[in-house]
Amino acid sequence: MTIKELSNDEILEMSAVEISYMMLKDKNNPAEFHTFFNDVADLKKIPKSQLDDRRTKLFTTLNIDGRFVHLGNNHWGLKEWYPVDKSMEDLSNTFQAPEEEVEEDREFEDIEDELDEIANEDDHDEDSDEEFDEYDDDDDQESDEEDDEDYDEEDNKS
Repeated sequence: MTIKELSNDEILEMSAVEISYMMLKDKNNPAEFHTFFNDVADLKKIPKSQLDDRRTKLFTTLNIDGRFVHLGNNHWGLKEWYPVDKSMEDLSNTFQAPEEEVEEDREFEDIEDELDEIANEDDHDEDSDEEFDEYDDDDDQESDEEDDEDYDEEDNKS
């Protein structure tokens, strides 16, 4: 039986999950959650004041009900459409985000790479500009020893 064959009274008595199942089965294609929720809400004549609560309840029920499968990007399908040996990870890759977002990310990556190159050039310039004096690293140690001697002399005077 399809949704079109049901009377208004039968539709009003059915749960939103059952209507969702029938709609997906009739369509025989995955659907975006908000799209089929709006269709369910129209069929069941759900008042606007209850839409948020009912949307949340339907989403939760779809997650729990074993007949439905989340395909990623908020698209849902029926588990019976997919082979048993296909893992959930494989199914989540069924729907991909639009390419525009990926291209935008690539632009940011290019800018980030350019900034890294500029920063590396600046670091290289700073390293080559360092002036070296004629003393080695032990100069600091020698200076500390001289300070200690000066301190000892002051102690002996008192």
